[in-house]
Amino acid sequence: MQPCLTARTPAFPMVDMLHHDLQTLRLFVALCELRNLSRAAARFNLALSAASRRIKLFEAEAGTPLIKRLPHGLEPTPAGITALRYAEQVLRLSDQFEAASRDHRLGMRGRIRVSASSSALVQRLAADLAAFARQAPEISIELEERPSQETLEALSKNMVDIGVVVRSAPQAQYVTIPYAEDRLAVAVPKGHWLAHADRVWFRDLLEDDFVALEGGTAIDRLLAEQARLLGRPFRRKVQVRTFETVCQMVAQGLGTGILPEAALRPFAEVLGLKLLHLEDPWAVRHLDLCWYAGHEPEAPTQKLIEALIR
Repeated sequence: MQPCLTARTPAFPMVDMLHHDLQTLRLFVALCELRNLSRAAARFNLALSAASRRIKLFEAEAGTPLIKRLPHGLEPTPAGITALRYAEQVLRLSDQFEAASRDHRLGMRGRIRVSASSSALVQRLAADLAAFARQAPEISIELEERPSQETLEALSKNMVDIGVVVRSAPQAQYVTIPYAEDRLAVAVPKGHWLAHADRVWFRDLLEDDFVALEGGTAIDRLLAEQARLLGRPFRRKVQVRTFETVCQMVAQGLGTGILPEAALRPFAEVLGLKLLHLEDPWAVRHLDLCWYAGHEPEAPTQKLIEALIR
């Protein structure tokens, strides 16, 4: 008796995705993001009818609905979410190939994608990258500024090659190397009740309102956690996105600011702020150079790593 063989149809025939041009994949990704076909079509200067036809052909070749039409808009089906992930990977590879080809045309011999926190950039990384660029002009560096947690996520998705982050609990999926330290300091207006002091403890500031960085940044999470440990609220008067805006708001009397001293000092001189040394031991933070353990650094990236740790 011949053995019984059961042919299994793949849950999602991704081979068919390769028949589609990149514009269709970009349109599909935009549709999943915007949840609106008209806006997705407008992003690529496509007529609505042409965009609709592309999506219908995409679904026909997939052999299953990818988009669910709802009264309030559109959303991807479970199969559509799978297609979205694959489309994003294809587009990411296409962008990497285009960038690599451009580098070769320009005589470059490597490209490194770097992501780092603002703290790392002002403390040391910006100067180190500039020095590396002078030593290795044939290597192109793409730098993006991200909060530490977003940098780790970008590393895991292979969106960047290396990152510099504020040290947190060890995570086995990342290779980390100590890179630098920074110290947090306090900025107050010249008329503040502590303006005569040079040093202060965090607990002494908790009666004040704070000008804080937006939620999700390592500094905001650290300050909120330290206030919680002291049994006190961390009173955010206003939250902003950049170090410069924090300093401007502090100068206007909207609250107290706590930032890396290297970031505060140039703004303090211009805006007339008083800087106070923050005495708490946790005010000294450690910065780590890291990459995803599953992604072996290529030769140009390894060259930069060696330069940074020197």
